[in-house]
Amino acid sequence: MSLLYQNNTFKISLFFLALIIQGCAVAGSVLVPLESIEPPSGKYDIGTQVYFWTDNSRGELYTTDPSDYRELMVQIWYPAQGGENYQKAPHITYPKKSISSIARTAGLPTSFGNHGIQLISSSVFGLSPIQNKKFPLILFSHGDGGLLNQNTSQVEELVSNGYIVIACNHTYNASITFDKEGNPVPYKKNVSWNEQAQYHKKYYTNLLINYRYQDLAFLLKTLKQDRFNDESVNLFKNNIDFGKVGAMGHSMGGGTTYIAMLKNNEIKAGVAFDGWFFGLLEKDAKTNTKKPFLHIGQEQFLDRSVEGDINYSKDGKRNFDIYNTILETNKESYGVYIKNSLHYSYTDIKLIYNQGAPFSLPLDSLGEVDKKIVDKVMDKTVLDFFNYALKDQPFDIKKLDTYNDQVVYNKHP
Repeated sequence: MSLLYQNNTFKISLFFLALIIQGCAVAGSVLVPLESIEPPSGKYDIGTQVYFWTDNSRGELYTTDPSDYRELMVQIWYPAQGGENYQKAPHITYPKKSISSIARTAGLPTSFGNHGIQLISSSVFGLSPIQNKKFPLILFSHGDGGLLNQNTSQVEELVSNGYIVIACNHTYNASITFDKEGNPVPYKKNVSWNEQAQYHKKYYTNLLINYRYQDLAFLLKTLKQDRFNDESVNLFKNNIDFGKVGAMGHSMGGGTTYIAMLKNNEIKAGVAFDGWFFGLLEKDAKTNTKKPFLHIGQEQFLDRSVEGDINYSKDGKRNFDIYNTILETNKESYGVYIKNSLHYSYTDIKLIYNQGAPFSLPLDSLGEVDKKIVDKVMDKTVLDFFNYALKDQPFDIKKLDTYNDQVVYNKHP
């Protein structure tokens, strides 16, 4: 995978262009102005909980301790009762520790970006789940170097309209995560995989997306238990319709989602945001999942002659080949292509960064497309698609708003 996709999503957006600044909190708030995302459209209040789960069936492949099992920081969002007058949860879980750690990793003053702590979501910690009602479940997988909160806009739109969403930080593959004691766990390369990647990037990336898929499978398995492995009571088991499970993810999370569709019969549909499918083997791309699949991404996926930021390398060109093979093979596939967008247009970074503010730094990695178009297209299309795939509602992609031809909608092949 190219260097672009090894970088941390939040590091790029908040800090990359500020490396020349000998900054402080005031400078950060002026040069990198941030604003909270818009509230979702649905009728349900949103509750959220954070857990720390250990998969005792898997050793940790990123460490050398043979007794080290796979530990994950997990967040669940769910339709809830009565959250109007409660304090909203921060956009990034453990924001102060997360932002200061990211800044430190980037070689910046830890105070730079502290104003990001003020960003809030529409979720409330600890609300009681809606009782006596079942909802479809969506598994979310972040990008390489991303965070479980990086697509909160789509998560909250789904939950407010009657879904439960669960995500984890893919430990050591997230920009930052935490253990149950609150200690930060930063991004880390697997030494043996990194050595192999020098000779065969495809092999490395395939190992990684399959390892990440096992995280999703573990989340699904754990949600079926009466108690979680931290001995806390499972408050959600009776609220989840396990016959209606979907998955979605950004970048490498999109590739992880497609692997999940291939490997897990319980996952009925999938959505990828500007997907990185490079890790899929040829036989994977040529296997019909017989499940609905939606991809939302740059216009470059539709037309390679269009300038973008995912096609700078041989790996990027191969990614497009694999994507087109998926569209030719998977008999119910949909594509949404947003003009003037780039890879990080498909994360909350596009939404929270106020690019038009005075003195704001020009973050070229976010694309020139109006963020309101990105927000509306992603939220509505994802909701409509999962309503079709998991709730048996009609879905005519050709009738969706093109915003004066800024968006192209296709059904493939």
